[in-house]
Amino acid sequence: MYGLKASLYSRADLSKDFGRYFVVACLNSVFMFAVYQLLYWWNLLDTYNAEFAWFVSFVIGTIEAHYVHRRVTFKSKARYGESLYWMFFVYTIIGILSTLTISGLIRTFEVQYQLAWVINNILFGLVYFAGLRLLAFPPEVDSEANEQPSD
Repeated sequence: MYGLKASLYSRADLSKDFGRYFVVACLNSVFMFAVYQLLYWWNLLDTYNAEFAWFVSFVIGTIEAHYVHRRVTFKSKARYGESLYWMFFVYTIIGILSTLTISGLIRTFEVQYQLAWVINNILFGLVYFAGLRLLAFPPEVDSEANEQPSD
């Protein structure tokens, strides 16, 4: 894994990246929520319907998000295979934890399923950003690519 070079990644860079991340994540969330809502309404499983809808929309949203975050949010020059590996690593952990969280919100705390979806996304939003920026699309890879003379 890469070592983070603080001198190459300033607070201004972090702010720009987070600003783009926030906008793209909001747009991705609209897409993911639409999939979640459709699956919930279709009620494909009588039990654990909200959890099923969350998990499937999470997987579909993850596939879409990787491409958009790679190209738009982080404008990453990291190798595709490596970024995909780390994205799956980050999203698998968050996918498991967030599915358990949404289940707890709905079943234990009786939070309405749409509100639980919003709470869940807010809880994990910063974790997504940190995992994606530091592991899947590390800033030092982009900096090193910019320092290399072009052929």
